[in-house]
Amino acid sequence: MSGKDLTKTDGIRDQGGERIQGTSPPPGMEITPISFRMPDPERRSPPWGRLLGLVLLIFFCVLAGAVWFVFTAKQVVIRIEPEPEGVSVSGGWFAPRMGSYYLMRPGEYTLEASKACYQPLREPLQITEEQNQTRSFKMEKFPGRLSIQVQDADNPGILIQGASVSIDAQDVGAAPLKAIAAKAGSRRIHITAKNYQDLQTLVEIEGCGVEQSVTLALAPGWSDVEIRSIPKKAQVFVNGKPSGHTPRTLKLFPGSHRLEIRAHLYKTWRGQVMVKANQKQTLGPIRLKPADGRLLLGTNPPGANVTVGKAYIGRTPLEVFLQPDTPHDIKISKAGYEKAVREVMVSSGKKKELRVALVPVKGRIHFKVEPPDAELVINGKPWGRVPDELHLVAVPHKVVIQKDGYRPYQTTITPKPGFPQELKVTLKGKAEVRKTEGSPVIKTANGYSLKRVQPGTFVMGASRREQGRRSNETLRKVILQRPFYMGIKEVTNREFREYQAKHGSGSAGRYSLNREELPVVRVTWEQAALFCNWLSEKESLPPAYIKQGDRLVAAEPLGTGYRLPTEAEWEYCARFNSRAFLKYPWGNTFPPTAKSGNYADISDKDLLPNYLSNYNDGNPVTAPPGSFAPNGLGLYDLGGNVAEWCHDLYSIYPYSAGKTYRDPTGPEQGKHHVVKGAGWKDSSISELRLSYRDYSSGNRSDLGFRICRYGGAP
Repeated sequence: MSGKDLTKTDGIRDQGGERIQGTSPPPGMEITPISFRMPDPERRSPPWGRLLGLVLLIFFCVLAGAVWFVFTAKQVVIRIEPEPEGVSVSGGWFAPRMGSYYLMRPGEYTLEASKACYQPLREPLQITEEQNQTRSFKMEKFPGRLSIQVQDADNPGILIQGASVSIDAQDVGAAPLKAIAAKAGSRRIHITAKNYQDLQTLVEIEGCGVEQSVTLALAPGWSDVEIRSIPKKAQVFVNGKPSGHTPRTLKLFPGSHRLEIRAHLYKTWRGQVMVKANQKQTLGPIRLKPADGRLLLGTNPPGANVTVGKAYIGRTPLEVFLQPDTPHDIKISKAGYEKAVREVMVSSGKKKELRVALVPVKGRIHFKVEPPDAELVINGKPWGRVPDELHLVAVPHKVVIQKDGYRPYQTTITPKPGFPQELKVTLKGKAEVRKTEGSPVIKTANGYSLKRVQPGTFVMGASRREQGRRSNETLRKVILQRPFYMGIKEVTNREFREYQAKHGSGSAGRYSLNREELPVVRVTWEQAALFCNWLSEKESLPPAYIKQGDRLVAAEPLGTGYRLPTEAEWEYCARFNSRAFLKYPWGNTFPPTAKSGNYADISDKDLLPNYLSNYNDGNPVTAPPGSFAPNGLGLYDLGGNVAEWCHDLYSIYPYSAGKTYRDPTGPEQGKHHVVKGAGWKDSSISELRLSYRDYSSGNRSDLGFRICRYGGAP
């Protein structure tokens, strides 16, 4: 270091390290280093200096913590209604109040508040991370004490004991009630008592233990109903119970009441009265009408129809109520008997008996029977050997002609006065019948052919998985036990007109359905059934259908007369195949094969909305039965040409896996009959399936029939 550099120093330090002020080293003076020595401990800073440093450190730490709290605390406004006298917040960090809000770190606290006359408030307080938060609380007054008594509104001096009282829908007991606890504020009081209207009202409860008393009045729940009548002293019944005599004032509760007023020799008056609570009513005077006279009417024979004036009133024997002291024309009629008219007058409340012997109207029946010694039974009564003629009452009679070794003949015949009838019957020997019943093919009296079908077991209906299946095609296991004959073809117009000459099958569009060789259509089920009876009568077979009132029903038991096929027989024959039962008339796949049957095809495109566009059977409407190949049993047009009536009434059968139906003939009751098979109008997968089930109660242009009969006992 140069001397120039030394002159710029701030002084020279002594051996103790202290600087010598105001001195500079003389020129040329040599500066030599000396060894370093630790300061003397006894010469350190005094103790008060270190304490001050510690205080300053703590101060700065507290200041830093306060700054950190201020910047991280949340502003929380706490609102309490009503304004409390004392509030404290505990738990978590401390919560300084800054004017209208508190500074609080997020966390859980407990708020406590107190005020005279109010229950202490102690609520948990959860502070979240939100910067500005508001918490509201409400203090509840101490409950008051309430006394309640209930009185009659019409008679204020009468207290009602036992009235049920509820406060804010909470049952509190039965009146009178004394000093029960009740929450402060507006409270809904509900009072109920027998025979009184309910009462609901609001009562303001002061609370803070203050005792209050209220008296509430209930209005009566009944009304006065005054009843007067002509004549007086008639007996009054309310809802079937005797309630005194007129004039009478009744106390009735709200609602509808049945009233009856009865008096001797007068008709009972009946009516309804609608009562509203506490609203008086007056009924009457109610003028009673004189009682009808009673006519006990009988006829010989009984069952005659009776008309009074123009009103039909029933069949004899019967009791007739007639307006008193007035002449009445009584008209009596019964099939097979002359009409009778009687003029009758009956006094009020009196009884009169009248018995009329009806005069029969008879018709003549001639009998020509082979063998001549056959016996006659009419309506279940034996008449001995068949006479040449009989005069019978002109009503339907069930006639049976029988002889040992022969099959009995039975029919129903109605004699017609003035028009003699002849009954020709040739009984068939049982051996001859058995021979006929065993034949593979039989013919009716008009030449219609039927083929014998051996019975068997099969499953009707369709699986739920089958395409086109409908809900009424329930699977059913069927056992056919009795052999039967099934019509080989559908009945034609020519065959049906031998029974009903004037029948017309009509037309469809420009095409006739009425030609002799076409299947008969537009026939009702009843017409088809009567055609079967007509054929049975020609062959002395028991009719399969009988009249029951206005209805034609199946005879019980079902004999060997001609009839319509049962649904089970029809489906068995239609689906028959030597290997498996068929789904469609032609097989088991869709669409139909060429020339397999008469369905809605391309030739119907101008006649029908739906048709098979890739199929042509050559017939826009019906075809002569037998125009297409027969099925495996040698039967024609099952499932095509026209749909066909069946014997059964229509029903939907519930599925039952374990149930077996044996020779089913359908339900006993129903409105419609079963229709099976597709026709010239059908083209869909659903309709062309042989399990498809339809029903009808009228006639259609695509609905005909074939006939059937049993071939012997099972």
